[in-house]
This record gives sequence, C-alpha cells and structure tokens, in this order.
Amino acid sequence: MNFQSLLDFDKNLLISLQGIIPSEYSFLVTILAESIVVWCAIFLVATWLYGTFQKNNEYKTRSLQVFGLIVSVFVIYTLVNLCVPQWREHPHSFLNGANITPLIPHPTDNSFPSGHALFSGAFIIAVFAYVKNYFLIALTILLALITVCCRVLGGVHYPGDIVAGLFFGIIGALIFKPFVEKIIAKIAPFCIKIASFLKL
Repeated sequence: MNFQSLLDFDKNLLISLQGIIPSEYSFLVTILAESIVVWCAIFLVATWLYGTFQKNNEYKTRSLQVFGLIVSVFVIYTLVNLCVPQWREHPHSFLNGANITPLIPHPTDNSFPSGHALFSGAFIIAVFAYVKNYFLIALTILLALITVCCRVLGGVHYPGDIVAGLFFGIIGALIFKPFVEKIIAKIAPFCIKIASFLKL
C-alpha cells in the first residue's frame, strides 16, 4: 500500500463516518470536541488551588510541570506548522464538495497532525507522570478519546490526523519531560512566591 492509497483510505473512512451523528445532536459534538481543553484548564487551576488550600507547594509544582510539558510540545508543533509547507488542508472544502456539511467550523490551514490530538497525547503523559490518581488518569484518557473522536465526526480532521497527533504528542512529551522538569525546578519557587503574594 503506497502513500496515496493511505490518503485515499483516510478520506474514505472520514466520509463513511459522516452522518453518524443526527443533526439535532450536532451541538453536542461541537461542545465535546473541546472537552479535553476545558478539562485541562480545570485540572491545572484546581490542582494549584488545592495546593494553596493544603499549603503544599508540591501540588503547585505538579500543576506547573503539567502545564510546562504541554506547552513545550505545542511550541514544537507550532514551529513545525510554520516551517513545513501546508500539504493537507482541513477536510471542510472537500466535505462540502461531497455535499456533507462539517459540524464544526474551522479555518483552512494545515490539517496534519491534529493539534487537539497532540494536546491530548501530551496531557495524558503529563497526568500519568505527575498525578498518582487512577480516577483522574482514566478521566483524562476518556475525555481525550471523546475529543479526538468528535474532531473526526465533526469533519475537522481526517482519522489519520488524529492518530498522528496522538503519536507525536505522546512521543514529544516523553522526550521533553526531563528538560521540562529541570526548567520547572528552577522557576517553580519564583512562580510560587509571586502567587503567594497574590494569595493564590
């Protein structure tokens, strides 16, 4: 199977998945397609505030580590998108041509890999690494899967974009983890002091 055959398979799989969600539930797809981002924001803020309430800076450091790991992977993703020529647009125009209306509006830019999938992969590794709570780990994985599935069902990404995004997010997080830990170890005391001054 050559590269073009893989692209065709990816496109046909996307078409076959369209129409699964009834139109009256399309708003749910739009909401759930951002669920991992919302959960990440809640997680970071809640972990930090829990550290404040417990007067335990370890939780604040964990919050910074998770945030730093996600940011490091996303910086590389942004640089790659800026440097690599756009070779695969989001499927909106293609789906509209096939008389399929995408459920989620999205600008026409590079579709590969999926930024949400990359975010999800990095966040999963961060939670695995810094949180020893199986419920939170399971919840993060569940919301990540819901998010990436909705990105495909909503017509924002091809399935291959999702698989690649998860892969690069996980691998990127594993590679950058030791570097992020060293950086956070240096800046965490300063960040915590500023937050303490603000009663946070």
